[in-house]
Amino acid sequence: MTFFMELRRREEKGREEGRAEGRAEGRAEGLAEGEAKGTIKGKAEGRWTTLVELVHDGLLTMKEAAKRAGMTEEAFRKLAMH
Repeated sequence: MTFFMELRRREEKGREEGRAEGRAEGRAEGLAEGEAKGTIKGKAEGRWTTLVELVHDGLLTMKEAAKRAGMTEEAFRKLAMH
């Protein structure tokens, strides 16, 4: 194998390793980001469910639940009843 062939082979191997490393890093970052977004969404859904249940149980008024949800009473009522 000539010097230039060996040099090219090493360059290609380095690129392949770099791509593999980049994919692994990207995958790890994607998983972490997905987990963080999932946690945020899950907490928001849990909060919403709790507010609706408290209203249905008569422990919280529709007005107070809407205020805690950061929306108008009318908007809360529409979403909670569907």
